[in-house]
Amino acid sequence: MNDRVALDRMLSWARDFYTLGAKRPGSSAGALAEAYLFGVMKGFGIPDVAREPVDFVRWQADPAYLAVSGGGRSASFAAEPIIYTYFTGPGGLNAPIVDLGQGSPEAFEKADIKGKIALVSYSHGYLEYELLRSVGYYLHDPGETLSGKGQVMSWITEEEQRVYQEAVNRGAVGFIGVYPLDITPYLCFEGGNAFTGAVGPIPGIGLRKSDGKRLISLIKSGAAEGTVILTGGMKSARMHNIVGVIPGQSPRVIQVTSHHDSMWPGATEDAAGVAVVLELARRAARTYADQKPPLTLAFVLEAAECLFVLGSRGHIARHRDDLINNLVADLHIEHLAMEYIEGCAVTLTSTGDIQARALFVTDTGPLVEIAKKAVIAHNLRRTILMPTTTPLGVPTDATAYNRAGLPVISFISPPCYWNGLEDTWEKIAVDQLVPTASAFWEMIESIMAVAPDTIRKPGPPGDGYILRR
Repeated sequence: MNDRVALDRMLSWARDFYTLGAKRPGSSAGALAEAYLFGVMKGFGIPDVAREPVDFVRWQADPAYLAVSGGGRSASFAAEPIIYTYFTGPGGLNAPIVDLGQGSPEAFEKADIKGKIALVSYSHGYLEYELLRSVGYYLHDPGETLSGKGQVMSWITEEEQRVYQEAVNRGAVGFIGVYPLDITPYLCFEGGNAFTGAVGPIPGIGLRKSDGKRLISLIKSGAAEGTVILTGGMKSARMHNIVGVIPGQSPRVIQVTSHHDSMWPGATEDAAGVAVVLELARRAARTYADQKPPLTLAFVLEAAECLFVLGSRGHIARHRDDLINNLVADLHIEHLAMEYIEGCAVTLTSTGDIQARALFVTDTGPLVEIAKKAVIAHNLRRTILMPTTTPLGVPTDATAYNRAGLPVISFISPPCYWNGLEDTWEKIAVDQLVPTASAFWEMIESIMAVAPDTIRKPGPPGDGYILRR
């Protein structure tokens, strides 16, 4: 592979994809992304490329708004909706705001929030990389650059769901969540269900950290009356997984996946991951243009990672009797990101290095050794190989495969800005595109060289997410 040509090609796909804008499920930009990816994959000469529908109930909000007043002071805030929560009427919801700090059980116990708006500053916790080293299979970190470092676990949405649900249980009529970082976040109520249209029972909005601090200061000075306006609507909608299949000498399947949706324009989340999957699909089509691969290869760009991983759940349900029944392993790729940290001001500051990454690997057959060998050979530095069985689970779009009992090798680099408007073009770790694609190509070849039953025998997916509507 000519590295320079491959890099230019991947950057071209990523740039095209990024410039489409926020590719949220059911949006016009999302539809353009699906059409673009279908055309690119068809252009590789892959024998079977399809746009496979995933139907859902789309929740679409107008710009959210918060105003506070009292004690002779007033202020207004632009807010982000917590999607799949209840809409207010046009006049909004008016009620006192109660600050519950970080939403500990004790804080909820002490406060009277019945008929009021609960305000919680999210506490996701801090993950020290040394902890990962202690539970991981292997850490590839030449120079020990991760020693003493860590990051806010902003992807742990269970904490967001816990405090929202506790507010509901205690009679609150509205909810405000303050994000732990100063970015414009995408927030989703994980108790909702986009397959059925179920939503949280009270309106929810989110604020970036600096606006949250300003709001808390106003409340302390007496401005405790709040108006939350969260209007919008819901309707049936359709999105598509893009699936390209190269039939093999065996019906057993190696699947390579990423997701094509993004909350914002999404450079690292996930134009970068999509570009790597496209490069692997292109290379497979060229390599096996005149002969079948030993195993069937499936390249899947999935919809709606940001909506309860609906795309991967829909794919598992649709193909439970063919591709999934015969699946050997799912190789998933997300985020190739530069590392940024919070600076002294309200801006993010680059460290000049790549973001630490994790490779979640199911411990079955030779998968762990295959992944480790590729990481070392292609110097995927700052990468830790992690079990899929820790309390972290598999916090990637491959989570549905893992929960359904399917083997995964899932690569993710979770920068602090991963779900923010701040995920902009210059944050892609450009020099990691080619090594990552090369490492995954080596993993594909290595899996094809072993007896597939040593990794997984044919069978339907096991328990996990509910796969059908």
